[in-house]
Amino acid sequence: MRSNIIKTVGEENGERNRWRRFFLIGLFAPLLLSGCASSGVKDTTKTFNTVVIDPGHGGGDDGAKSRWAGREKNHNLDVAQRLSARLRAAGFKTVMTRQTDTFIPLEKRASISNRQDNSLFVSVHFNHSPSRRIRGAEVYYKSPVSRQVAQRILANIDAIPGSSARYVKTSNFRVLRLNRYPAVLVECGYLSNRGEGARCGSPAHRERLAGAIATALLEQRGKTQPTGTTVAAR
Repeated sequence: MRSNIIKTVGEENGERNRWRRFFLIGLFAPLLLSGCASSGVKDTTKTFNTVVIDPGHGGGDDGAKSRWAGREKNHNLDVAQRLSARLRAAGFKTVMTRQTDTFIPLEKRASISNRQDNSLFVSVHFNHSPSRRIRGAEVYYKSPVSRQVAQRILANIDAIPGSSARYVKTSNFRVLRLNRYPAVLVECGYLSNRGEGARCGSPAHRERLAGAIATALLEQRGKTQPTGTTVAAR
């Protein structure tokens, strides 16, 4: 019977392999961690006092178009303006990447965000699909620090009566990839879906969408939404 202190050749090789793995992990872990940090995204999700609001499309870029809701670019701007009003009433500084029906290059939108201090970036969009059955809000993020913000926004939109949520998902959208601060892109609903498109075409519903996004951002900072902070429906 073999003594417990005697190792077979296979056991010795296995032990050497284990130590080799431990050595390699110790050697490369700092490099892996530094690679994560090199993304350059500063985590301001608990401290931000400025929100950069990015109404998607604009000018000659209509975005999605719908027989039930018209042009996406107009709804993006409307929700963004309503969101800005709510956040300012709660004490935040807001910066709009566009305030009128103009086209702003994607790189410039990210650059506007990167020039701020202690900020967070929210891009507002509506969606479209060849399949008119698809409906529901979606929120995208790139940096891991942005995930919780994306989840909060989707949950609050899902809580709007008649609304639904599809998913939170990572994406390499340029305005997310180029941002040095936590950044999310919100697809508020599908204009191509008859019911949802008609709902999104309603100023009252866009006010509710702005309220849901604002509430999510305030929850992220541990604040509550002031009452009476709405923008008159147009």
